[in-house]
Amino acid sequence: MPKKTPGKLNSPPTQAEFDKLPLANLCGPVKGVFYRLHSLNPATGKAWPAVFFSLRGATRFDPAGGVGTLYIGSSLVGALMEMFDDRWGPQGDPSRSLTKRELLQWWVTLLAIPSVTVFEAQQLNLSKIGTDFQLLTGDHAIARKWALRIMNHPANVGGILYGSRHDTTRRNVALFKRAGLTPAAYEKTLIPPAAKLGPGPAKDIGPLLFGREIRLRDHPELSDALKSLEVAILP
Repeated sequence: MPKKTPGKLNSPPTQAEFDKLPLANLCGPVKGVFYRLHSLNPATGKAWPAVFFSLRGATRFDPAGGVGTLYIGSSLVGALMEMFDDRWGPQGDPSRSLTKRELLQWWVTLLAIPSVTVFEAQQLNLSKIGTDFQLLTGDHAIARKWALRIMNHPANVGGILYGSRHDTTRRNVALFKRAGLTPAAYEKTLIPPAAKLGPGPAKDIGPLLFGREIRLRDHPELSDALKSLEVAILP
């Protein structure tokens, strides 16, 4: 097992070594309604589909050799932080803002996910697989290697539940593309805010459900979310 070092995410063991871990003991069920933030497709002038399992190898948990990863968040505030907070400065700084153009180029869609067993990347569980909190904060390329180990483990884990590095109280899920989740189906009752829906129409088994996409500018929770984050809107 590669050694853990402060300030640097350690590499995972080989797949064969990792497969010996009792990963199922570190997992739990996730089910309910989540937020999906998705952007403009310049080629069409419309939003990219809300249900997109990435194999780009560009973010923390979407290895190019994996099964595909869909990122969702438990709140609009959390989704905004995941997408924009890397560039935001402190309170009062002009960089802590969104432009009116950006509000037109991003959409929010509610997704209802069935009961999925996910690795809970929290508390002692990170230590038990041989890493630490840097899995959620460190180098993306190495984190993707860990994600691939988790995807390929015999436990057939359905994703990773993790706290945002911008606000650890915000729950996010890196959902893996597993059999039965797609093709996703439209569900007209998926209308924000998610808090009022509870589990909503999410089933114990079955495909992902998605609601109507709402342009970020027009989202009913945007004003409260930006006020909570103390983020301004600039021309």
